[in-house]
Amino acid sequence: MSDSVGGMNAAGSANLAQLQLQNLRYNLPEGSEADQLRQVAQDFEALFMKKMLDSMRATLNPENRLVDTGMAGEFYEDMLYDEYAQVMAKTGGIGLADMIVKQIAP
Repeated sequence: MSDSVGGMNAAGSANLAQLQLQNLRYNLPEGSEADQLRQVAQDFEALFMKKMLDSMRATLNPENRLVDTGMAGEFYEDMLYDEYAQVMAKTGGIGLADMIVKQIAP
C-alpha cells in the first residue's frame, strides 16, 4: 500500500480527480452567476484539499495503527477525509476559493 492512497493506486486516484473536475464543469449549482462561481470555487478548493490530505495520509505507516480495519475501513476513512476537505473548504479553508472568485469575478 506504499503507492496507494485510501486503497486506491495513483492512477485510480488521478482518474477519480479527473472525474470530479468534470463533475464541477458540467453540474453547475442553481443560483446567480456569482453564487455559481463561489460554489464551484469552494468545490475546487475541497478537491485540492482532498488531494493534499490524501498525500499526507499516504505518508502514514499502516503498521502503526491500533486496529486493522481492512478494506471497509479504508473506504470509510477515504469518505471521512473527503468530508473533512468539504468542511474545510466551506469554512474558509486555505483561501483558495476566495482567490479564485477574486480573480474571475467581474
